[in-house]
Amino acid sequence: MLGIMEKEKIKQFTTEKPFITLLVVAMVFLGLRLAMVPLVSPEKPPMQCIEPPYDGCGFIFDEAHYIPAVRRLIYLGQNTNLEHPPLTKSLIALGISIFGDNPWGWRTFNTIFSAITVLLAGLIALKLGGRPDLALAAQFFLITDVTFLSLSGTAILDPPALAFMLLGVYLMLSGRKTLAGVSIGMSLLSKTSGVIALAALIGSEAVNTYSKTGDLDKAVQTIRKTLFDVVIPAAIVFVLGVGIYDGLTHAFESPVQHIGFMFDYHSNLRYNNPAEVELPLTWILPPVTRHPAPYFVVTVNPPGYHPVALWGVSTPLWWSIWFVFPLTYLLVKRAASRPGSVENPNPESIYLGWVGLTIAAYSILAYLLRRWTYSFYFMQASVLMAALTPLILMRAGMDRWIKILLIAQAFWFLLFIPVKPLWLSELLNYLGLDIR
Repeated sequence: MLGIMEKEKIKQFTTEKPFITLLVVAMVFLGLRLAMVPLVSPEKPPMQCIEPPYDGCGFIFDEAHYIPAVRRLIYLGQNTNLEHPPLTKSLIALGISIFGDNPWGWRTFNTIFSAITVLLAGLIALKLGGRPDLALAAQFFLITDVTFLSLSGTAILDPPALAFMLLGVYLMLSGRKTLAGVSIGMSLLSKTSGVIALAALIGSEAVNTYSKTGDLDKAVQTIRKTLFDVVIPAAIVFVLGVGIYDGLTHAFESPVQHIGFMFDYHSNLRYNNPAEVELPLTWILPPVTRHPAPYFVVTVNPPGYHPVALWGVSTPLWWSIWFVFPLTYLLVKRAASRPGSVENPNPESIYLGWVGLTIAAYSILAYLLRRWTYSFYFMQASVLMAALTPLILMRAGMDRWIKILLIAQAFWFLLFIPVKPLWLSELLNYLGLDIR
């Protein structure tokens, strides 16, 4: 056990050098997540894993879409999977060229991007709240987010998209709007859902203005200004990036044709049976009526033991939206009724604008346009919820609820820990809590 002097030294270091502390947490996360990279490895050589079936190929979840597409481009000169932006797939190709066509080549860069996301979550919390303990709580919420941890080291589109998205938020908070637009443009180059992040960023700025002034006209003016300051740089980066890819690979004659192809493809992703879709409302509910999504699960004897299991499942942080979102609404309304009473930006406005617009956008896509959606799409909101929730609860005088939520998050994470020793599985099974 640490003595009183050691504890005081750690507390002093954390307080005096918060950036170093947050960086250390991100680096520890990086090391642990890199250690998980070879746990899911292929049994077949690369050329046998270019076309389905992909049994024995060592793919996790949607890696079965992107790694074969990268291989077709590298080995066969074929352009496929063009319905998705090129940046993440280019990073996978770069990883393969450096580390080889193996799990290290596929996943190393995305694991690094996820560690950057962990760092940025803490930095955003620190910038808005000024308290290192709350910034560490933000990082803890993110690291113990089961879905985030499961997908953080996989060769899919999301890790770079989330890192550039949070970087855009941090730059926006720092007043560097053009750079924020560039970063969101890089997020959009990683995954098309970056357009929702762009809308959420604009919405957050508008809510910020409203909470500060109580003037809707000024909020509209903020939208117009942000459209110019942020959207134009983001659009330039996106079009330029797609154009460079097309120029190098000859996939399309122009980026306009490529972007049109992506739009047409995603416009036609319609479902017929809602029971087959992870609709937005289910993202923020406990998994009572549905089983967690098994992204990659190894089952061995004794029956039901999962030594390696990557799950997609909501967490207490996700469920907290039912309480924190209306709380932020009330706090923003109260601030707007007393112009100048709050600093700008403030975490309540960002939470309300970002989470509200993200949920609204995906709800329109899923419920009205009947577009396929999946629960891991919610990471676009949950990574920022991790950064902001401790601040909001603290500012509302609910410090005890931060501790309660942290404990609930840690307990839930224990149930779904990706690499689970047999003794823990047996203990949880004895208590009736194991996931089988």
